[in-house]
Order: sequence, then C-alpha cells, then structure tokens
Amino acid sequence: MSTLVDTLVSSATVAEREAGFAARVAETQRRVFQIAYSVLANAADAEDVAQDAFLRAYRKYERLRDPGKFRAWVSRIAFRLALNRRRGRHRQLARDTAWHTERTSPVADGARAATDRIFLSQLRDEIDRLPEKLRAALLLSAVEGMEAREVGTVRSRLHLARKRLLEVMQP
Repeated sequence: MSTLVDTLVSSATVAEREAGFAARVAETQRRVFQIAYSVLANAADAEDVAQDAFLRAYRKYERLRDPGKFRAWVSRIAFRLALNRRRGRHRQLARDTAWHTERTSPVADGARAATDRIFLSQLRDEIDRLPEKLRAALLLSAVEGMEAREVGTVRSRLHLARKRLLEVMQP
C-alpha cells in the first residue's frame, strides 16, 4: 500500500512540476524568442533556439532553486544558445569560403589574367588528384551549389577536401 501512495504522490509532484513549467513557458516564450531573434536576425533560427532553450530548461527544471528566477534563467540559456549558433554560422561561412579567397597579389590586368588561368589550372589538377569521395563532396558543394548541410553525411569529407586543397595551393 505504501508503494501505491508513493507512486501517487510522485505522479502528483510530476504533474504539478509540469504544470508549473508549462505556465512559466507561456509567460516567457515571447521574450525568449525576441532575445534569440535580436542575436540571430532570423525568425526560423530564433524559433529553433527558443525551442532548444525550453527543452534544456525542462531537462534541468528540477535543479532550479528559485522558480521565481525562471525568466532570467531561461533568457540566459536562450541568449547563449543564440550566440553559439551565430558563432557557428560565422565559422561555417569562413570554412566554406576560405578556399575562395584571392591568393595572388594585384598586378597588371594581363599578368593577372594569366596568373588566374594558371592558378585555376593547378586547382583543377589538384581537385582531380583528390580521392573520389572527397572530390565528389567538393564538386557537390562548389559546382552544384549545394551547402554543406545539404550534402549531409559528407560534411567532414568536404572539410577535408578543402583543407587539402588549401595546403597544396598555398604559395
């Protein structure tokens, strides 16, 4: 009989906790979204971050000592997640465009055009020397215009292909 009472009390406690959490989410969801949007300037990303912030808050809600500080706590979580996403986007953009940067110094137009043709020829040769898996990932990204997240499981191959090309093509 004692176990049944304990189970009922435990179930009631869980229900109260979930009801309290749901009420706090309803009170703060607009603010959390606004915080994420102010950092990311993208509604879809802000929604993802807000959702992730509430999910993380739910998982750790039992550890919150003062439920009255929920708003500040979840706001901090959302702000940090948004910053991390923005940093990640900047790092990915830097990785994805690093091999596009210009490696030659400015010279006369004719000499520059010749240098560019030589560079492109060398680049094509080096791409052809890459292992098939790396070359395919690189071509999907560069030639077909697909982003790394669209390429999916070959994201690491794309990174490795670009890294090898950068190493080989360094002046």
